Amino acid sequence: MPPTSAAPTGAEPVSPQVDTHTSLRNALKLGGSLLVTYGIALVMRMVLPRYLGPEGFGRYNWADGFSGAFFVLSALGLDVYIRKEVSVRPEHASEFFGGTLLLQVGLALGLTGAMWWVMRASGEPPEVQRLALLLGGYQFFFRLNAILAAVLHARERVDGLSVAHVAMKCIWGGGLVLVLVLGLPLPWLAAPFIGAEVFKAVYLFQLTRAHAGLKLRLDVRSTLGALLAALPFFLNDAALATNGRVDVSLLGVVANKTEVGYYGAVWGIAGMTMLLSPILGWVLLPMMSRAAATSPEESTRILRRGLEGILVVSVPVTLALALGAETWVRLMIGEAYLPAAPVLRLLAPIFVLTYVATVCGSWLMASGRTWTVTRTSLLAAVMNPALNLLLIPLLLARLGPTGGASATALSLALCEIVVTLILVSAIGSRAFDARGLTVLGKTLGVCAAVTAVHLLLGRAGLDARDLPRGLARLVVDGAVYLSLVLVTGAVRRDEVLALVRRVKDRRKSAATAQSPLPEERAA
Repeated sequence: MPPTSAAPTGAEPVSPQVDTHTSLRNALKLGGSLLVTYGIALVMRMVLPRYLGPEGFGRYNWADGFSGAFFVLSALGLDVYIRKEVSVRPEHASEFFGGTLLLQVGLALGLTGAMWWVMRASGEPPEVQRLALLLGGYQFFFRLNAILAAVLHARERVDGLSVAHVAMKCIWGGGLVLVLVLGLPLPWLAAPFIGAEVFKAVYLFQLTRAHAGLKLRLDVRSTLGALLAALPFFLNDAALATNGRVDVSLLGVVANKTEVGYYGAVWGIAGMTMLLSPILGWVLLPMMSRAAATSPEESTRILRRGLEGILVVSVPVTLALALGAETWVRLMIGEAYLPAAPVLRLLAPIFVLTYVATVCGSWLMASGRTWTVTRTSLLAAVMNPALNLLLIPLLLARLGPTGGASATALSLALCEIVVTLILVSAIGSRAFDARGLTVLGKTLGVCAAVTAVHLLLGRAGLDARDLPRGLARLVVDGAVYLSLVLVTGAVRRDEVLALVRRVKDRRKSAATAQSPLPEERAA
């Protein structure tokens, strides 16, 4: 196959500086759509646990995790491969898409049969079996849509994609409300997911044909070549699924579905901090791949400023989750889940680590060191189940209710620490320059100061056991954090304002720097 450093076909080279601005604008577009979709998801994540209760929500969450663990195999690692390769070889997607789609359909049928056999052998209730099988159908379309979206990300055509995100989430949210209002049985919860993803698949297929020139054709040789090249990405995805899906399945088997309900409910709160995660995957890898092909120094600069920015954004959110765990649980999912507040506190630091690992992993992939990322993920895939099997019985016996959920959260946190340390070490001194280390040190110092203020406020009477006082305490924490980061220079206001102005002012120049597609020239 052609080397990844090959220049983009049929397009004038774009300077790294212009490409950065284009990517930032695309990130803002996608971020705007995700704010809307996350708002809808936030409401449903508050409603669904309250409506189903810990036991019912645990069954739903277990079925979702079980189907997701199986169907990660159907993605074949193609979405990441596309962002890396199609960003520099636009025509390459049409060479393998038809063949891989045929293979995905065959895999989906086989995986559905395997799921049914495993659940029947393990004695899962019939309604849980039906829900998991239906969610398997949702997972197939979800993985297919990730591949179609990756084509648009690689070609930097994201306007229609933003619309698709919002429309899909409206269909999903409206459907879930209808299922809950009508009081339909548990398996019906899968219907809104399937309907939304089918709509999105049809819409994205039209977008990829119109804006990225994607064609359906069967080329066995190109398909095999793409699958072989995507193998490290596939193994990496499968390993990540072990961390995010298999642990939930193990928790349901080793402990009980109520523990899964506790864990899934607080994960729904903590997961809202991952708003930037899909944007990083969609935008950062294509941008770094293009920069690495033309200017390694620019790629390293993007890495350093990306790590600096992600720490500035994610650390305060993580700190707020950890300090206000009881308040967030009361506010969002109700008193029934209050025993799970310590689980939320354990989950909170994971997201800073995940963001750092995502940025470092993207840089390593763009630099041709994909197997470093894959080996690290495989290590975590082995560690996580082992830690779960060791810690769940131990903490469940010692802590009682939510002990199993705490064990799963702790296992995931330990794995994420190991992954982040390995990836940062693999990059070495290029990860942080003096400026980045200074920002990191100042940010950690501010966190320590805010934590001290939070504890003092608790002693002064702003007790988290009272919801209004708990919220007031978090507002004071936020004001102290914002003041300190500005005073210490951990966040430089002039640079933030300058970045906004530069992105806004260069819209026209960045747009003209992009080479038009043949269809656009003909029009």
